[in-house]
Amino acid sequence: MPLTKSFLHHRASDFTPDRDWRFLFGGFLILTIIILSASAYLYRVINSLEIVSQARMVAVTPLRLDQLGLDKAVIYLGEKENRFETLLATPPPIVDPAR
Repeated sequence: MPLTKSFLHHRASDFTPDRDWRFLFGGFLILTIIILSASAYLYRVINSLEIVSQARMVAVTPLRLDQLGLDKAVIYLGEKENRFETLLATPPPIVDPAR
């Protein structure tokens, strides 16, 4: 008897929902255990790295700001505030298509 014929022709007693549900539940249970184990392993590996530990922290020098850069930022923000106030006072002429 060819393999395809035996595979396609089953008796009604071969299909048991109880067995199918046990198979699905067991598969998901095994998959969940594998994923949880891998997650726990990765958590332990990442937590033990020296990058995460506090002992190897290097002191970072603070960023120094120059007066010229601060003046440029103040001027830029002032111009932006002026444009905002202008738009609030005179909104752009947009035609509402609903009217």
